[in-house]
Amino acid sequence: MHDDAFDHVTRILADPPLVHPTADANPDAPPDGVWRTEQDCYEFMARHCPPGTRTLETGLGVSTALFALWKCEHTCVTPARREKEHLFAYLESRAIDTSHLRIEVGPSQFVLPALSRTPLDLVFIDGCHGFPVPIIDWFYAAQRLRPGGILVMDNLNAPSVRLGLLDFLHADPRWTLLARGSWWAAWQRETSDSLNEEWITQPFLGPVTATWELAS
Repeated sequence: MHDDAFDHVTRILADPPLVHPTADANPDAPPDGVWRTEQDCYEFMARHCPPGTRTLETGLGVSTALFALWKCEHTCVTPARREKEHLFAYLESRAIDTSHLRIEVGPSQFVLPALSRTPLDLVFIDGCHGFPVPIIDWFYAAQRLRPGGILVMDNLNAPSVRLGLLDFLHADPRWTLLARGSWWAAWQRETSDSLNEEWITQPFLGPVTATWELAS
């Protein structure tokens, strides 16, 4: 962990970027709060994000400000342009360097496939929580993780986030669980195998119960 990383977590949580409307579900409401995860999740990422770490996240908020403070080479994907504008205003008003921060606006299921497939050191999935978007985010973002790279997922308390994917990550020996909180978990990727694979390369999921025949 680089110097001051924990201090950065304390600093941002005490003065977070208000980028999300929380009073009601109206997306046009002015932002008056910020959705956040548990402090130990941010502290875990602080330990793994020295300056220059190549990071990507879906969703925008406290973590985005932290990645900027940690001087990561960071890409953030958010569907809301207003969130981007409010975050940049927050960072600039507090003299936080944004030169290493790139924010892409659009639904992650469309933005992620269009991004350059450069290797990543850490991926944080905390965007749309509706099924199956977290799985789509994992598929496109996590396949860019280098061997030894880290996947962090938030809101695993939501069935729509953990459905299917959590069981897969626990079963696949190519992913090693590193940490687990009440809402979040982190895994280390052990290989550079493609995530675009057939069922025959996934024997860890168990045997196929049906008998298939090739029609002639």
